[in-house]
Amino acid sequence: MIKLTETSRKILRAIYRGVGVAAIALTATSCWVPSLFEPDRAEYGMPPDYREDFRIQGRVVNKRTGEPINGIAVYIQHIEYQTFTGFNGYFYFWLPKLHNTYTLLFTDIDGDANGGHFKQRTIVLTKEEAHGQNPIIIELEEIE
Repeated sequence: MIKLTETSRKILRAIYRGVGVAAIALTATSCWVPSLFEPDRAEYGMPPDYREDFRIQGRVVNKRTGEPINGIAVYIQHIEYQTFTGFNGYFYFWLPKLHNTYTLLFTDIDGDANGGHFKQRTIVLTKEEAHGQNPIIIELEEIE
């Protein structure tokens, strides 16, 4: 076994410390993928297999004012999946490429908490419409 001097030990400790910090930093950042659609929201873990799934993204706005609506439930029939719009009205989710059409149901579940009562709306998207790169814009009417 080689006998190290105190200076050699300090150098090795500094190297090991640097390697350790780099390993932790790389591990932490490798799991974090910034969302392309919502820069303030991060997705963690591996994204879905792009050959099997695709992403539907959109924004729900007030038809009268054009302002985003948060807290709207977005439900997809036949897939049994639900998400909610964020504070800026955006929603997105990954869907399997199993169907030719996708039926999305938009429901106001919190009443006045999001700026008013809104009518429920159902839209049907073809696979081509749903798979588009641009977000779909959904306008909801207020209930008087």
